[in-house]
Amino acid sequence: MTSPLDPFHRPVGRRSLLMAAAGLAALGPVLSACGGSSSSAAPATPTGKPVYGGKLIWAVETQLSSANPHINGQDKARPILRNAFDSLIFRDADGKYQPWLAKTITPSTDGTTLTLELRQDVTFSDGEKFNAAAVIKNFDKLSDAKYATSAAGALSSLKKYEATGPYTVKFTLSKPDTYFLTWLAGVNAAPISPKSLALSLDDLQAGGTKIAGTGPFTISKYALNTEIVFTRREDYGWAPAAIAKGQKAAHLEQVTYRTLKEGSARTGALQRSQVDVASDIQPLDVETFTSNPKFGYVRATVAGSPYSLYLNVSKSPFEDIRVRQAFAQGADITAIVNSIYRGTYQRAWAPYNLVGPFQDPSLKNWLKFDKAAANKLLDEAGWKTKNSSGIRTKGGKTLTVTASTATDFVRESRDQLNVALGAALKQNVGIDYKYLPVDLGTDTAKGKANQYEVFDNSYGGADPVVPFDLLYYSSDPSRGYIARGRYNDKKLEKWLDDARFSNDTAARKKTYASVQEYVTKEKYYTVPLAVTQDTYAYNAEKVAGIVADPASGGPFSAYTAWVASK
Repeated sequence: MTSPLDPFHRPVGRRSLLMAAAGLAALGPVLSACGGSSSSAAPATPTGKPVYGGKLIWAVETQLSSANPHINGQDKARPILRNAFDSLIFRDADGKYQPWLAKTITPSTDGTTLTLELRQDVTFSDGEKFNAAAVIKNFDKLSDAKYATSAAGALSSLKKYEATGPYTVKFTLSKPDTYFLTWLAGVNAAPISPKSLALSLDDLQAGGTKIAGTGPFTISKYALNTEIVFTRREDYGWAPAAIAKGQKAAHLEQVTYRTLKEGSARTGALQRSQVDVASDIQPLDVETFTSNPKFGYVRATVAGSPYSLYLNVSKSPFEDIRVRQAFAQGADITAIVNSIYRGTYQRAWAPYNLVGPFQDPSLKNWLKFDKAAANKLLDEAGWKTKNSSGIRTKGGKTLTVTASTATDFVRESRDQLNVALGAALKQNVGIDYKYLPVDLGTDTAKGKANQYEVFDNSYGGADPVVPFDLLYYSSDPSRGYIARGRYNDKKLEKWLDDARFSNDTAARKKTYASVQEYVTKEKYYTVPLAVTQDTYAYNAEKVAGIVADPASGGPFSAYTAWVASK
């Protein structure tokens, strides 16, 4: 069977076809053929056997809100934290589950029990033994309401978990649950050591050097929002077979992820060799790296919900579908996306990226920019007059809508995208759309108080079950953890239940197609803007071996990476 990570033989149609730049070794960084940029000359990537040793510095835009994998829900944090934290099972490119910390995976015929036989050679980085007792202690903590995780939704069908042997764990579900399986394979369910779990709640939730996982590196330094440093574990040897391909310990002695919020700072640092890899390359900087063979540039579409606007239907003005439709039609979103990103990002049409078996390509071009139609809809909705600023009014109120967003999640020029959208809506149809990022605490408070009209979000997920539950299941906060559209739509939630609590892939695909059309074309709950992706540039004379996570499409971690000089 061909490895899903082999860039030359990756199955077409599973996700964006990955292909290697000319001259890259099989373990070299890979490029997405779907809109990816390529160098005018092939990068001079190191070849031959990977070098054991050396240090790598990776500049990122993301400020890590926590270094505990159970707590941190940032998409961009996952490949970073994956360096220190393994999962019980591994999801491949076909959506199938493979062994990882569990050496065998045995589901019952009806899908209501899952028995994992654990590896017996695994240890946590603090020396503690990984066994069934350690897994049970993790689930005890994850089930604790005081432990501020989003695990409640994933565990909602879990009736019982037990150690049936020193290295055997059995999970009993009330019904088959694809969410539970997807979550179990993700970094948010990665086990941490019992000693770590015994820390004070503040220390545990912050994470960092006191938190021990089973991964190929340990966290040797963590500075909140600034830097995290990982140091190699010499005794590591249990990565998933599809990733490791025979590799045991990591090649790198040390890897540092350094937060540089400004895109120009990341670009400059890479050009001056202050860092070896830089993520989230700004559109204006792409040509800097694609035109110079000293550098490589990687662009890969990732799984999950694209960057979208979720309209709050629980209050004025978006309780009226005519206003929602006018908001969606009142600006030329395609032109705005192309202008802001200069062709380096694709316009999103569907509520799930075109990755994996659940994509819905039939939604392409469903939404048309129609200024006249949008103005007519607003007139019909009673927003007929305009004030001196050109903003529509009704009953003494202005047609003003504000976005709920936290500065922690503003990245990839999203602020510029929303400002441009607001300008277009004001000019074209008289909607006053305000995008005003605030600190995370303020944003959380505004969300609870329902003091917003628009929620902007993208959410990575190897299966729609996770982002769709989180974003659309409004009636149950444990499931709709960020369902700020406040839809409370029973028809929608019935579909979400049907797809979640089923192991029939064909039926789930059909159901998710209905969901995607319903929340866009029929109800205008969601306005997709830009396809989410991972981009990074690297020093091609020095760096090799970065591979993609076959389930998500983004970088897996720095485990397979190596550098040509120490």
